[in-house]
Amino acid sequence: MKKKMLIPICAIICVLLCSCGTEQGEVDMETSSPTEARTISVIFVNEVEEADIWILPQTEENLNTSLWGTPTFSKMKAGDSRKGAVSFADSGRYILRIIDTDSGYYSANDLVLGDDHTVVFSTSDMKYEATVVILDENGDQSAQTDTVFVGVL
Repeated sequence: MKKKMLIPICAIICVLLCSCGTEQGEVDMETSSPTEARTISVIFVNEVEEADIWILPQTEENLNTSLWGTPTFSKMKAGDSRKGAVSFADSGRYILRIIDTDSGYYSANDLVLGDDHTVVFSTSDMKYEATVVILDENGDQSAQTDTVFVGVL
């Protein structure tokens, strides 16, 4: 007899739960739109050889991983210049990671970037010596020119 009563009670509870509207503070997944991620626009100039380039917010997570996701600029040839979106960093500081086609690895931290800044990546005649220069939105060189860590994978 108890089992016979249990089925109608469960059915009533299901009907009541399914007919309830969304409570205040809850998100209705069908009607809400995804929050757009904040980004800045950066121009990258590659004066080295073909490479994949990552420009990421400088966070503990990004500093302590080698899994950076999709490159900001993929298979960028020497002499190319591209404009792309970079995730906004609350600190205003970014990291640069580059892997070229010859398994060269380049790394720089503490890059200060803003919207429409240009990052110029170049090497010298000396083997394993590279620099990055940041230009502001007007094309003027900022106070930042950094030596880049260079290694081979």
